[in-house]
Amino acid sequence: MTVCLSPGGATIHAANQFSDQLMVATVNGIVVIKESSNGSWRQIASHLQGHHVCALLQDPDSGRFLAGTHDGGIALSDDGENWHFSNSGLDIENVYSLARSQQDGDTLLYAGTEPAALFCSSDLGESWTRVAGLDGASNTDTWTFPAPPFIGHVKSIAIDPQNAERIYLCVEQGGLYSTEDGGSTWTEHTAGMPNDAHRAIIHPQRPERIYLANGFFFNRSDDGGQTWFEMADQISRIGYADQLVYHPNKPDSMVVAGGYATPDAWATGSAKSAIYRTSDGGENWTQASTGLSDEIMPSFEAGSIEACGSASRIFLGNTHGEVWLSCDEGESWQ
Repeated sequence: MTVCLSPGGATIHAANQFSDQLMVATVNGIVVIKESSNGSWRQIASHLQGHHVCALLQDPDSGRFLAGTHDGGIALSDDGENWHFSNSGLDIENVYSLARSQQDGDTLLYAGTEPAALFCSSDLGESWTRVAGLDGASNTDTWTFPAPPFIGHVKSIAIDPQNAERIYLCVEQGGLYSTEDGGSTWTEHTAGMPNDAHRAIIHPQRPERIYLANGFFFNRSDDGGQTWFEMADQISRIGYADQLVYHPNKPDSMVVAGGYATPDAWATGSAKSAIYRTSDGGENWTQASTGLSDEIMPSFEAGSIEACGSASRIFLGNTHGEVWLSCDEGESWQ
């Protein structure tokens, strides 16, 4: 498999051996970089130039790639080289997020859009159906975004690995919503939570535990999202949590990255980003510093982890067009 790195696509990759290719989403298409035998990386291809690619995903069974774009809908490729757009049934072509679920042998693909809506495909992206239940969720009329065109979007999608009917959506800005029935009905999680939800992950062994990165705090719930508590005291350098990944074979090992403050403060020239890691499910956090400068100016907009047994490689992409790599669960970076 090829590892995908994008703001709104697949972030967790489990493999029998590490891939030597990384597919990166950019504001000007897809860049493919390849690892050489000496450990260095070089660009070998580019695709979909002229399109702002927000999300990438590869279906591990068929090998098919999907790319969600901000201006053209969803592109498909069966070999990673030849791409075509496939928007049948997709009546919104600003696609921010992609996710995949599998249960009882059936594969479902999901696409989140701007304006905020959810679409589902049961034929590997050939056609799409709008998940109408989300349109009837509470407070959809309040969904917005601070920057023009002031329209909220589905920033990320999280699906319970044990129950494909259980889905969490992060609406920016609108909050965290979940369904227990595959999208027919939705619950808004408001209990003291801000409406700027960025990324949720569901603990694969304890599905009632949810981690949420958002624009004001970093939170954890141990009851499926009914109540939350903050973990900000241990990650004090992050005020705008965004990227969040966990090791699929050791899910208590996680990395979170984000800026010191909200994007309106970045106009001063620095996001003052930071990276934190935990090995005990978030009970204790340490800031990563090895290989990093004292002040990280760009914000981290994409994160992905590839796991092979107990080993892993974590990739983080930032707004300066850099990709950072950690081979020791976030302790050091290069």
